[in-house]
Amino acid sequence: MATVRVEPKLHAKLRSLSDSERRSISQVIEEAIDDYEKAKFWRAMHEGYARLRADPAAWSEYEQEVALWDTVSGDGLEDEEPYYAEEEARDEIAATTTPR
Repeated sequence: MATVRVEPKLHAKLRSLSDSERRSISQVIEEAIDDYEKAKFWRAMHEGYARLRADPAAWSEYEQEVALWDTVSGDGLEDEEPYYAEEEARDEIAATTTPR
């Protein structure tokens, strides 16, 4: 196990979270980093879509390709569970189509 030096104020926050959740500081840090990485991924994805939407020709080409794939995307998968829950899918679609 490695030692990481942090400011006393940050250590106090970590200790407080750790105590209130009955988890180790390492677990609190690991979850925070995992959440940060997920947020960073989605932020980059949304920014990429925003750049794509900003170019009308590229956005049109993208929509045409998506439409093409949509015609075959569910072939034979009627009984399969969706990758996203319906609410999650709506949230992601709204986030990628709402201008920032």
